[in-house]
Amino acid sequence: MGRAGLPPPAAAAGRTRERTRSVQQSAWRLELYSRPPTSTHQGGAHMRVLAKVTRLAVLPFLLTIVPVHVYAQASIAGVVKDTSGAVLPGVTVEASSPALIEKVRSVVTDGTGQFQIVNLVPGTYSVAFTLPGFNTVKREGIVLSGSFTAKIDADLRVGALEETITVTGETPLVDVQNTKRERVIDREIIDNVPTSRTAYDMASLIPGVSRSGLTNQDVGGSSSSGTPIGSVAVHGGRTGDQLLLRNGIETVGQSGTGFSTPVNINPIGTQEVSVDTASAGAEYTTGGVRINVIPRDGGNIFSGALFVSYANPSWQADNITPALKARGVSSGDRIKDNVDFNPGFGGPIKKDKVWFFLSARYKNSANYVTGMYYDKNQNNPNVWVFEPDLARPAANPSVWKGGQLRLTWQAAAKHKIGVNWNEDSVRYAPTSVSLTLAPEAAENRIYPLQRQVQVDWSSPITNRVLLEAGFNRYRAASDLLPLRGITPEMIPATEQSTGLKFRSLETHRLQPAKTLHIRFAASYITGAHNVKVGINHTSGWNGFTYLNLNPLSYRLNNAIPNQLSERAFPIVTDTNMEHNMGVYAQDKWTIHQLTASYGIRYSYASIGWPEQHLGASPLTPTRDLSFPAQHGFISWHDITPHLGAAYDLFGNGKTAVKVSLNRYLEALSAGAPIAQDPNPLSSLITQTTRSWSDTNRNYVPDCNLMSAVANGECGAMANASFGLPVPGAVYDTAMTQGWFKRGYNWEFSTGVQHEVLPRTSVDVSYFRRTYGNARITDNRVLSPTDFDTFDVTAPSDPRLPGGGGYAVHGMYNLNPAKFGLASDNFVTLASNYGDQIEYWHGVDVNLATRYLRGVLLQGGTSTGRTVADNCALLSKVPEPAESRATSGLITTAAIRPLQFCHNATSWLTQVKFLGSYTIPRIDVLVSGTLQNLPGPPMLANYNLPTAEAAKTLGRPLSGGAANVSVGLIDPNTVFGDRLNQVDFRVGKLLRYGKIRSTVSLDLYNALNVSTILAQNNTFGPAWLQPTTIMPARFAKVSLQFDF
Repeated sequence: MGRAGLPPPAAAAGRTRERTRSVQQSAWRLELYSRPPTSTHQGGAHMRVLAKVTRLAVLPFLLTIVPVHVYAQASIAGVVKDTSGAVLPGVTVEASSPALIEKVRSVVTDGTGQFQIVNLVPGTYSVAFTLPGFNTVKREGIVLSGSFTAKIDADLRVGALEETITVTGETPLVDVQNTKRERVIDREIIDNVPTSRTAYDMASLIPGVSRSGLTNQDVGGSSSSGTPIGSVAVHGGRTGDQLLLRNGIETVGQSGTGFSTPVNINPIGTQEVSVDTASAGAEYTTGGVRINVIPRDGGNIFSGALFVSYANPSWQADNITPALKARGVSSGDRIKDNVDFNPGFGGPIKKDKVWFFLSARYKNSANYVTGMYYDKNQNNPNVWVFEPDLARPAANPSVWKGGQLRLTWQAAAKHKIGVNWNEDSVRYAPTSVSLTLAPEAAENRIYPLQRQVQVDWSSPITNRVLLEAGFNRYRAASDLLPLRGITPEMIPATEQSTGLKFRSLETHRLQPAKTLHIRFAASYITGAHNVKVGINHTSGWNGFTYLNLNPLSYRLNNAIPNQLSERAFPIVTDTNMEHNMGVYAQDKWTIHQLTASYGIRYSYASIGWPEQHLGASPLTPTRDLSFPAQHGFISWHDITPHLGAAYDLFGNGKTAVKVSLNRYLEALSAGAPIAQDPNPLSSLITQTTRSWSDTNRNYVPDCNLMSAVANGECGAMANASFGLPVPGAVYDTAMTQGWFKRGYNWEFSTGVQHEVLPRTSVDVSYFRRTYGNARITDNRVLSPTDFDTFDVTAPSDPRLPGGGGYAVHGMYNLNPAKFGLASDNFVTLASNYGDQIEYWHGVDVNLATRYLRGVLLQGGTSTGRTVADNCALLSKVPEPAESRATSGLITTAAIRPLQFCHNATSWLTQVKFLGSYTIPRIDVLVSGTLQNLPGPPMLANYNLPTAEAAKTLGRPLSGGAANVSVGLIDPNTVFGDRLNQVDFRVGKLLRYGKIRSTVSLDLYNALNVSTILAQNNTFGPAWLQPTTIMPARFAKVSLQFDF
């Protein structure tokens, strides 16, 4: 039996056949290489896991009789009194809406006169209050979205039941019962505001939410970031902790940390998108941004929509300024393709019984890359300089195709079943091309098949008990492939003086995966209490096939080789996510004006591997290794508390004071580094570097590449374990097994939300996130005394802080006698060596206006900073920066000097607004967005020659290295110019009976700014040369047709 009483998944029949089919789906790949033999896999049979986990889920239900729904949808709650102010128990409260296939949901007030109607889909509701001996009171026009709790109180007068008093009023704007911070992107925003119409880019319009770097900043869907794959973070969080849900069920896969999925979030097929940014409850493992996509269900009336948009390259302006030309920019990121086609149609298969909605989307976007072209010397193995072919400008294209079907079935009066089927494919060929990455060296990222099948069931057994269950099965394939036609003779190369990678792709891979998400939940609700328990479980597997066209790659400095890399590919690995589950319980208790939330979650995660085999490679011709299956290598148990309180300050539902404290865990999947790296195959040393002096300039390493010691023109291997049957690292069992070993973070928030005007509210909140359980890698062959330190004087340059000329202290270099020793890397918790500190704190100010006289306005500011400190670790583990525990914010390939070990970023502020207004009588729509964001961080990675290092080191660099890259600027403290992006739309609404259409003209980057989004960070002739700039202003036309 596995940990926590759960057995590891059994063998999955047909795994090898499925992986073979995955390869065959892109036939041209077989022209480049033959598929290596797959491993013998003993992975998980998901249906058997489903049965076992379902039985486990039922157990707490039978024991407690108080289960809960996993993902909270909207609610209506309040208190019913008579005209004297006395509470009224036993009042029947009914909520009705055309959005409900069951038409009506009803509850009865409890002994305190309170009621709650939960799990309501987005829509407009009417609420009726009835009690014999009293008039019926009806409240109409209540608009619900997201997980908002609308507080609707009622006062009943003595009278005949048949007499109905209809009360009109505004939908409450302030949620006085929930501490969650949520922004809802409804159909009005999706249809009216100019965006790329992806969930991630719409979410990034929320203050505090950001994409992973300015290069992912989308402008009108023109960049490859305006595609379904994406990641966002908030309040110092990790993008890997992001959670994507559809109708409350997780949809994330097994790649990376599992945060993203390339499954189409179809705008026409979506009713709304709710984005949670803080204070999630015990339902969730992670504390990142939570994006819940609510699909359109159809309805009792046939309806449909069509969205089409197009931008022509000739509709784009020029934003290249003299200042940019002086920095080497000859052209901007110009549009090549920009097309979006998104139809949808739905309605009743049988009225009040079965609804459907079918939608599809085709999106093609591409931008030419600033100053980058294909290489004139493509496939010429004898030329080692990059020569741009000015007739062939390079672009980053993406093509996205997908379809979605949603079925809703009212199987019985108290049983509703929903089904989602999604089929998608995405192609980026190539991707991430920039001034430092030539197209020949870039990845062709292909997602040939993304299929998700989801089933959800809900049943309000009584007016107090709601049961829910569901599953999502996700099949995926993700391949990174070389440019078609590149020959194996093209050895990949990096030009060190400019940082340019060219000639060919170093490594590529195939990655099939499967995931199964299961949930069981229920709710027991009285008027004052909402007691919840539930269980969710994820299992799956992830496979990697690592390949290369050539086992070598070169590093050049001004076309002269000084280092080479060796790789022992192919290698095929499989990793099982055996269990990633949680059991939770929580309660929300309303006492007069105070609502207290308290919950607890038990989480269990288990990672293992099947039996695996590794054969020969060109540089390891005799390799023949087998590894037995291993279950529960990682076995983590955790308890996470969740606390919160919301107080209706004046009792009128217009001012709420909120505070919360939550503990979250790091995201985990079969593709996460902590799951992949310990895999016996992944932990082998299959890549290494060695210095190289090409004395005869024949660009051939005249040495025995399979010998680890220095010979011929080649220095010793950086790791003598290359190609040997020894693990590259040993993992501390005290870290991989037991309680409270998983990475975690505490999130604290407090704030005030106030309705300042009718339909207008302001929210001011403080947030703090603190991380723990960082991991560290220590090479136990080495001790701190095996390293010597040296300093460097920064070159004089007016662009460096203070004009340069300052001293940078504390770079480490390994003693030559210790260089090339076989490593004994030990991975453990950083706390075993010293304190690793990382936290973020900041303040958000948000404004929201809900259609005040036709005006929609949302936005605000977010200001915060991150502090990361690993100074206590450096004295004990002085290995290069990449092997130390560091903040997820610090990203630099250069050695970070000791004086930069305490990294406190500048205070960074985001300003974001979106708005729309329809001018009455003439039916003209005007809308837009504003984003003012910090510029790109400035780094200066200086290739310090060994002669310069020797001045303070007292000797040349170890291993015969010609130079070493040293960071001259403390990361994330110096930034470029801020980005000021304004997008604008004007549209004409046309109505023909029940048919409505909108013809729009959009201007993206309306101010035509030319902000630098990324720049060359290698200190040298090309330092600070822009690699990506803001695309110039362009126009796009669109048509939305609703019927």
